[in-house]
Amino acid sequence: MFMNVLQIIVSVTLIVVVLLQAKGSGFGAALGGMSGGSVYRTKRGLEKTLFQATILLIIVFIFVSFLSVQSQK
Repeated sequence: MFMNVLQIIVSVTLIVVVLLQAKGSGFGAALGGMSGGSVYRTKRGLEKTLFQATILLIIVFIFVSFLSVQSQK
């Protein structure tokens, strides 16, 4: 039961972080267009933090999912 609740919390947090990233990049960039005419740019500040949080939350989600399956056996 605890693992299911934890998995729901992590997944909702992951959804929020991904939506915040998409909102910050602009609608054209979300569809594959170039944002601001630049071909390559580095992530800085909040954008970099959201990107790193997304990676961390994906790893935590996979780990919690694995533990949830193992605990049901």
